[in-house]
Amino acid sequence: MRMPKPKYLLGRVSRLAIFSLVTSIGLPSGLPSEPTGTLVKEACFNAIQQREAKSLWSYRVERHEDQHIILEQVIETVDTPLIHLLAVDGHAPTAAQLKEEDDRHRRLLRNSAGQLALKKDHNEDSKKMEEMLRIIPEAFLFQDQGKQRGLEKIAFHPNADFKPKTYEQRVLHTLVGTVFIDLHDKQIVRISASLAERVEFGLGLLGRVDKGGSVNITRTRLSEGVWQVSMEKIDFSGRMAIFKSLNRHRDEERSDFKPVAPGTSFAQALDELEKNRTFSYPETSRR
Repeated sequence: MRMPKPKYLLGRVSRLAIFSLVTSIGLPSGLPSEPTGTLVKEACFNAIQQREAKSLWSYRVERHEDQHIILEQVIETVDTPLIHLLAVDGHAPTAAQLKEEDDRHRRLLRNSAGQLALKKDHNEDSKKMEEMLRIIPEAFLFQDQGKQRGLEKIAFHPNADFKPKTYEQRVLHTLVGTVFIDLHDKQIVRISASLAERVEFGLGLLGRVDKGGSVNITRTRLSEGVWQVSMEKIDFSGRMAIFKSLNRHRDEERSDFKPVAPGTSFAQALDELEKNRTFSYPETSRR
């Protein structure tokens, strides 16, 4: 079986829309009371502060793709993530799959221009996220729905007075759902949303995103004030001609988070991986 290429980052539109919302849902526009507004404002601030710290992590990713369950080790670096195949459908990779991966790593290691291009894409995404963060208070209205097991539940829906200016803003502006905030750490724990209506581009000629697409994201507490995304389930349908990089379907769980030394390069991570390549390949947890 020929393995599909690893997919680490969400497509730009879904990634920008979803994670901008996750890291900024707490902004106080439309909230009914100051205590709740203070809580969600703190959660927003804490999430943004952690993101701006640009800390690096290593973790395992188990994802469903093309009827297979793929387990990978991801090592974040200052260049681009290093992704190492651990198992396919609960079995260790074949010699051919490992060779294909080694060749891919070596090509990227020798291709400094390729690394720079990936880094540029990441920086552009970050810039767009910051732009979208500024429109979140105008794009949504929020309503406190009470406490559930130490979490504050807040509903959100589009603000009809907001006029989106870009494709990303149009997709973002159709989301309706709920967000849960941890009352101890003042951090966003979980978000569940769906597309409330169909979004068309160029009267549908350039593409569309169908009504009912869903987004579910869970964050896990690693230590005091440190949270990471541990689950992503995204399901969009439609014709995405204008979104060549959009990943419409994603089912991914992350675990075994470990900090990576600040400043670690792709070359350093690859060298460390090869030094420790004596582990046994684990089975995947889901079937």
